[in-house]
Amino acid sequence: MEKQRPTSGGYRPLSSELNDRTPFQRTNSICPSPESQLLEAVLQNNIVHVKRLLRNNPDLLNYVYTPEYNKPILLIACSDENVTAGTVQALVDAGANISTISELDQGWSALHFGAAKTDSTTLQVILKALNHPGDINVLAKGNNALHVLIKHGDSTKSGEFKRCVQLLVEEGINVNQTDNNGFSSILLAAKKGFRDVVEVILEKSPFQVDLDSHQLRNKKTARDLILSEKLYDGPLPGEVTNNNVQTDEIQVLFECLKRGNENGFLNYRNGDIERVDADDGANTLLQLSCEKGLAKAAHHLLDKGADPNRITPKNTETPIKIVAERGYYKIFKLLCEHPKTEKPFAYLLTTFLKYFENDKFPGLIDYQQCYSYLMDQLRSNSDQMSFLINQQDDSKNSPLHYAIRYSDQERIDELLDLGASLGSKNKSGVMPVHDIEPKILERHLNRCIEFDKSGKKYKEDFSVTFNYRTLIPPTSNKISNVGKDVEENLNESVMQELVAETEVIAYMSQAPEFKHLLAHPVIVTFLFMKWHKIRWIFTVNLAFYFAFFFSLVIYIFCSYANFTHTEKSSFESFLVTVSIPVLFVTFFILIFRELFQMAVFPGKYFKSFENYIELVLIFITGAIIFTNSPDENTRKPLAAISILLAAFELVLMLGQHPRFSTNVVMLRTVSYNFFKFLIWYSLLIVAFALSFYIIFSKTTVGNPPEEDGEDFFTDPGKSIFKTIVMLTGEFDASNLNFHTFPFTSIIIFSLFIFMIAIILVNLLNGLAVSDTQMIKSSAELVGHIARAQHIYYVETMLLGNILPKNMLAKFEDLFCCTSGSNWNLIVLKPLAEKACLFPRCKQFKLTAYPNKGGEISVSTSSCCFGYCNHIKLDKEAVKEINSIVRMKREESEDVRQESVCLQKLEQVLTKMSELESKIDTIMQCLPE
Repeated sequence: MEKQRPTSGGYRPLSSELNDRTPFQRTNSICPSPESQLLEAVLQNNIVHVKRLLRNNPDLLNYVYTPEYNKPILLIACSDENVTAGTVQALVDAGANISTISELDQGWSALHFGAAKTDSTTLQVILKALNHPGDINVLAKGNNALHVLIKHGDSTKSGEFKRCVQLLVEEGINVNQTDNNGFSSILLAAKKGFRDVVEVILEKSPFQVDLDSHQLRNKKTARDLILSEKLYDGPLPGEVTNNNVQTDEIQVLFECLKRGNENGFLNYRNGDIERVDADDGANTLLQLSCEKGLAKAAHHLLDKGADPNRITPKNTETPIKIVAERGYYKIFKLLCEHPKTEKPFAYLLTTFLKYFENDKFPGLIDYQQCYSYLMDQLRSNSDQMSFLINQQDDSKNSPLHYAIRYSDQERIDELLDLGASLGSKNKSGVMPVHDIEPKILERHLNRCIEFDKSGKKYKEDFSVTFNYRTLIPPTSNKISNVGKDVEENLNESVMQELVAETEVIAYMSQAPEFKHLLAHPVIVTFLFMKWHKIRWIFTVNLAFYFAFFFSLVIYIFCSYANFTHTEKSSFESFLVTVSIPVLFVTFFILIFRELFQMAVFPGKYFKSFENYIELVLIFITGAIIFTNSPDENTRKPLAAISILLAAFELVLMLGQHPRFSTNVVMLRTVSYNFFKFLIWYSLLIVAFALSFYIIFSKTTVGNPPEEDGEDFFTDPGKSIFKTIVMLTGEFDASNLNFHTFPFTSIIIFSLFIFMIAIILVNLLNGLAVSDTQMIKSSAELVGHIARAQHIYYVETMLLGNILPKNMLAKFEDLFCCTSGSNWNLIVLKPLAEKACLFPRCKQFKLTAYPNKGGEISVSTSSCCFGYCNHIKLDKEAVKEINSIVRMKREESEDVRQESVCLQKLEQVLTKMSELESKIDTIMQCLPE
């Protein structure tokens, strides 16, 4: 941070550099925000307005102005050259925290900014506001306020510069304090040639000034510089020794640590340290030892009783975080072994994984050893492994996020095997499954199938266990007693919230590189069980819609569309009497269902084509029910469209069932591709239609002759419709007028037949057949994909927020007894629990018996509410399970054979070594 600046040159003080930023601009809003008003008032020194704003909004003092300044208003006022001392005084009087620091500005506080500003009146206000006498010596990156003034103050303001130095010295600032380079204030002043500063320090300091203990890199002391440059005319103080000044013990210890003099630290007063938790305003002794990588010093402090978790206001990083960031293995192990050390597992794991591939420095830095030691600590706490391995850092990144991005495959496999979740979301909504390689995920899924490899495969009680831990997003654990440490809290009961269990699988169903994994037995069995959990929702929804559909059809044909106006039979009257109330009830249920989906996930709702069909159906059905006696021309189109849309919706709803999902997927895929290609060639179709209109339209004078049939080429619209009909092969060439332009009309019509009717139609038919064959060939996978997406949609509906988050926050503010964040659980919790496979079971395991027809067993019956133990997997799933079992047995056998071969090879090498030894013995016994 130190810069060489001449006393008169063109260098700018750091305070000016910090303030050369884009000023805060008012927007075009009619009512500017309070924070923008306060900033403007401070910059304009409108003290009256500042006081009024802070009187009404005292919290504005803590507001951080980003990205223009990245600090609160007091630090802005102390650093801006245009802000007067009166404005700063108004902020201090309003309660501004004088100790607030700016991390982005080298950890400076108001005192440092005021010193760099070189304004004696502002600095005087700050000095008066200091809470404790020792606060004047607060350090920022090793610099006190006098260091900052000498390094970054505006020395061109000679009068103000000297007055600022005098204020600090007279207030008792430690003039012998050294910065991180070991330079004292007077040494810096002498180095820069600041004669006035040297004079003030020597004459005004209440303490004896040390001119000899600190040296520049060229070995020159402050005394040498003052004498050689003639910076002081009076007599200089004598050399500081133990005989004329009592050296502060803590300062000596900090000096040793700053210089890396570990032996001097350990030998000072024979290692007898009374204040082991002392700090210099910036670091504790232990923090500084950890920062410098001094393992012996850290060990000595811990043995003497230093607090391993103690921090300072300037350095809020605990010692274990400091060593983790730097990879100091020895100190990290010392801190982990200390019984009082609080271990932030998420921070430690993510840090080690982030720097896992960094270079090692033997005996000092080794991130891999730190990681291995921490993992051993985690394995020893197996009861809380699942919770600890999924803890997140400040960006909500889990250790698995970092392992996938920065580490190797072995680390990824290790975390997955320990239960790291693939569904842990960071602040950007990114899950680890987004970045993991498909091959790594497939191997992990294979390891999620557990069975007794030594057991008989064909026994009836042969079982296979599926572990779904990594597929389930981590749950939020609410700890009851925040005052206790982490280990004690983890042993208490926690509340496990419901999560969207199929979120990871839903992503895999949409990512092309993962789709094939949906046929894996682990995924298949999970989806199979999830379907059995939510099929009651499908059944209820389908039954309700059947009632709506049939009541609508009966009402239309028996009452609404009775166009013959004949008297109804008694049976028809009965049907109408029954259908009307059923139609009313189901219609309003349909409206409620759609409104509920809109409220929970509006973005997802309006991206679905099926939902638009439902909305149009609701409006048309409403018109049919509530319109009073419309004419026949209105009723017929409404009735026809409503029946068609209702039938479409019924087909799509039936497609949600696994048995029919493949058929609906074929319909959707073929329709989408057909219309996509048809739209691409629509230009040719329209061109032919307009050509037919020009060629085949009849131009007659007087009364046109009466002819059978309708002429479709009387206007361009009818011509386009007729051309589209002709795509199906219905040419009706006998009614076409080839006589007016015989040559041209025949050529154009022939081109249409070959290019459109033959080539294009066959191309579209071939495309449809190709899509159908492709879907049929992977019908099982297509069914799994459709099932996964439908299950995830149902889950998101049941676990989403019924009311918008901002409305929930308002409720929570108005009614303190109502928790807005849990309001949706109060309403939907019973349904959500029935839809989730593991709402209570923490083992996340399921056992299947392939030789019992795929019978299912769950360790805790409450996980499935008693239904799981009566379900059997389908034959394809059982076949896949047997295939995986066979493959893993073969792999195990290969490993066993390799081990046997290695043992035999070692025996051979041992015997050869013994034989060689005997031959040497014999050779030595033979005469030369």
